[in-house]
Amino acid sequence: MISFRKVLLTGLLLLPFISCFSQVVIEGKVLENINNTPVSYVNIGILNSATGTISNSDGSYSITIPDSLLDENLLFSAIGYETIIIPIESIILKNKLVIRLKEKAIYLDKIIISAPTQKNKAKRSWLGNGKKHLMVQGQMYLDSSSAGSAMALLIEKNDNLDLKFIDKARLFITKNTESEFKVRVRFLEVDSSNNNIPGKDLVNESIVIKSSIKRGWIDFDLSSYDIKIEDESFFLVFEWILEDKDRLKMFNTLAEYGRLNPDKIIRDTVIIDGEMVPISDYSSRAPIPVIAFGDTRTKSDLLKYKCYSRSNSFGAWERGTSIISANVLMSNNPTINANSFAEVSVSKSRVSDQKNSLIEEWSHDFLEYYSIIGMQISVSLNKNMLFSKGFGYSDFENEKFVNSQTRFRIASVSKSITSAAIINLVSDGKLDLDLDVRRYVPSFPTKRDSLTSRQLAGHLGGIRDYYEISLDELFGNPHFHTATEAISIFKEDTLMSEPGTDFLYSSYGYDLLGAVIEGASGESYLDYMQYNIWEPLLMSNTYGDISDSIMINKSKFYYPNEHEAKPYDLSYGYPSGGLISTTEDLLIFGNELLYGDYFDEKLKNKLFESQYTIDKKLTNYGLGWFIGKDFNGHSIWYHVGELPSSGAVLILYPDDGIVISLLSNTPILTNALNGLPLEVQKLAAAIYKENNN
Repeated sequence: MISFRKVLLTGLLLLPFISCFSQVVIEGKVLENINNTPVSYVNIGILNSATGTISNSDGSYSITIPDSLLDENLLFSAIGYETIIIPIESIILKNKLVIRLKEKAIYLDKIIISAPTQKNKAKRSWLGNGKKHLMVQGQMYLDSSSAGSAMALLIEKNDNLDLKFIDKARLFITKNTESEFKVRVRFLEVDSSNNNIPGKDLVNESIVIKSSIKRGWIDFDLSSYDIKIEDESFFLVFEWILEDKDRLKMFNTLAEYGRLNPDKIIRDTVIIDGEMVPISDYSSRAPIPVIAFGDTRTKSDLLKYKCYSRSNSFGAWERGTSIISANVLMSNNPTINANSFAEVSVSKSRVSDQKNSLIEEWSHDFLEYYSIIGMQISVSLNKNMLFSKGFGYSDFENEKFVNSQTRFRIASVSKSITSAAIINLVSDGKLDLDLDVRRYVPSFPTKRDSLTSRQLAGHLGGIRDYYEISLDELFGNPHFHTATEAISIFKEDTLMSEPGTDFLYSSYGYDLLGAVIEGASGESYLDYMQYNIWEPLLMSNTYGDISDSIMINKSKFYYPNEHEAKPYDLSYGYPSGGLISTTEDLLIFGNELLYGDYFDEKLKNKLFESQYTIDKKLTNYGLGWFIGKDFNGHSIWYHVGELPSSGAVLILYPDDGIVISLLSNTPILTNALNGLPLEVQKLAAAIYKENNN
């Protein structure tokens, strides 16, 4: 038997079962007092208890109250409205309880908005924890019977007391399995009368954002809300928003998983508020609908920051054992635009005479925004290089700076280069994209269904991806001399789906393609790439990563907590994510695909034609390239890459003639278009808009 009060868990997939003890269900609707319109996402519950929820978007709600709490009060609290407190005993016999909230009377100080003067120089700064979570789980909320859980990060201004205006807040989502989710941002006072825990709301607005990202930063643009916080410290709070349908889906999903996999569930009992309640501990492979907030847990972070969490709308705030990955952009003047990247604009004179300073300014902002130790960027327009430079450190401890020759890991951008080898073999008559891969890799076991190189290159082969349970699957591998040896990691595994039926992104699928290259060419993957791709294209700084770091000009790499990453062997996945290069080499590669004649033109075009599933669904992925449009509707071909200690972007604008390559020795976790940073798109937009004038 174990005893616990928190339902906010790290990594452990623990779902409190709905209590089998006697209970009362109260249902109803929350409306505005004057016009009777529904009030969305109202916090409802019993103070400092395990009983709490949130109203749905239409104001409806349902809350289950155990008999042991029937003598308590039920609270209804919405931002911008007066809180209503009702004794539960007085309402348990009502069929439907309609609550009408009265809007709070707010008295605002007069704010004079003026442009910054020399004495009031424009200033802004990110405050909070800008680091990202290394693994995929983070802090997740897995409760099918209540809602309103939240995490609160203490923001202390320290020497920045002149920063009073909130321009932006951001939160890192480390895992999302849903098509869309909602998160609310709040700002709470520090309750000095109650051990400095989160207290009352400082902002009279309910600010909810919808997002569909799977992993990355989500931004709350708050510049239009005129939020001013005078306090020396406050809490930045992010609240999970779950509606009844979300909780029902969660419950039904786990119930079905339990029915089909009874041997993978551990039944136990916990004590909640002195009562024994049955629980189920689900395998981490269970298909649990979840949205997880990123966090960091180093000793230095736990000493530097204070974080609190609660399990439901009115649950007790408890000191967290990890720090939420979230921060807030504050300024000393409300006229400062929060979105520095949106400010990128190019006049004709700046393009012709000061193009370097434009991209350099953008690069400094990008370095700071993503908390990058060191990075490299190269940009070309119509085959001509506009800019190429390194920023930050390749070796932080020894103060060695990044330059244009510094080599970085390119992670999954390796897939784009591997796909070029595939079409090169087709052009030479050594490979048929539509033959079973066993023709070239006889050691790959027979499966129920055949699969082809074309399907593997388009992530339609049904091969699984990394388990994402721990880093052992990446760090614990021996050295492999060939790609064919490396497929031993996964070759015996059952296919996740029938080839051609589902787009399932798979790095292991590309590792199998590396074995196909070896079988078709008669050479090892690295030898074939060296003599048939990199040397002919003069990509002199590109090769497979070597774990002992003896390579000349190789950067060191850093985890999101800024600690140096331990070297590990990437030979298990050279074709999918184990290559090392420079942005200038990637620029050469990108321009060869746009303008060169080394590859067969018809086959080269196949790289950028989206594949389809068997039932004619568009995948928006060709052979080694994502295919889409940027935020302005311009066509783009791109790939991003990420390892626990590096990030990479390669983007081609076929109609605008732009190629941008960016590499970093720190992860770049992004929030749009399969990981493509919006900031990179905005840099490209500044270039093509001026070029079209």
